[in-house]
Amino acid sequence: MRCYHNGGLLQYGDIEEFDGRLCIVCPWHKYKITLAEGEGLYQSVNPKEKPPNPKWLSKGVKHRIHRAIEMEGDIFVRLDDTPGPIESDFYQTEKYRAAHAKPPEKTAAAKKQ
Repeated sequence: MRCYHNGGLLQYGDIEEFDGRLCIVCPWHKYKITLAEGEGLYQSVNPKEKPPNPKWLSKGVKHRIHRAIEMEGDIFVRLDDTPGPIESDFYQTEKYRAAHAKPPEKTAAAKKQ
């Protein structure tokens, strides 16, 4: 699974709590994505407030959320079937994979030729 912002590998992200909401934090650019809703969060500060009072706000849904449950040792996953595109969808497409695919490595025999 990759981050909606720039394709960071979310499996390497930390799980942290922001404003009472569990989020995965993208390891590349520290974008925060709620685990329950898939919303992107950002911290807003009104520079006219003295002292500043930062608030966590939502950018809206940026990621699909797939529900997983464990029952009697088995794991069941319900895939998100929200209609229409979501920003993170791009990083799951064949177009993205083809553009970022590594060329196949040459075998030892091919290197000698």
